[in-house]
Amino acid sequence: MIAKIGVAILALALTDLIYINYWMVRNSRIETSSQRPVETDIVSSPSPDIGSSPSPLVSPSSTPTTPAETKVVETKTVVEKQTQTIVQTAQKEIFIPLGSGSTKSNSYVDLGGLQVNIDTTKYSPIDSVIFESSIRVEGGNGKMYARLYQKDVGGVIGSEISTSSAGGILGSSSSFLLPTGNRVYTVQAKTDLVEFPAYVDGARVKITLK
Repeated sequence: MIAKIGVAILALALTDLIYINYWMVRNSRIETSSQRPVETDIVSSPSPDIGSSPSPLVSPSSTPTTPAETKVVETKTVVEKQTQTIVQTAQKEIFIPLGSGSTKSNSYVDLGGLQVNIDTTKYSPIDSVIFESSIRVEGGNGKMYARLYQKDVGGVIGSEISTSSAGGILGSSSSFLLPTGNRVYTVQAKTDLVEFPAYVDGARVKITLK
């Protein structure tokens, strides 16, 4: 009898222990589920079919695309012609050649062949007249002189040139005037020492017009 009572007590104790454990486990599960965050269902949009090509999106404000216009630019070469104005002026300087010659005279003498006619009316108006020539004296001994001479009248005043150089130099007289009209002119020369001749080369009359 006592054994049956002990078995009954033991069975009640085990039953009570099992119930308590069950209650504790249940409460633990409830607390755990209450602590979990609320999950929001995410509705994923259906992915397009890979095999099919998506339709292009057309903006309401878009307009039909027209082909680009091709513009042809024509290149022209423009050649500018420059007009050159050539101003021709009247000849201002006139040279009248006389020639060349030499002398050993210590007084003025005409040099053979050095003669010319000058008509001043053909060159009017005349600003000035100059007598020019390359002159020298042999060996540079003494001094030589040359001048323009008006036939049967005398030496032209202001036309004399001179040098004592052995090498030819260009002698140029001062400016002078010729008498109006057609006159005959020659070149005269002389030297200090008759042993050493005087040379006149390329004598000329230079007329400058106004």
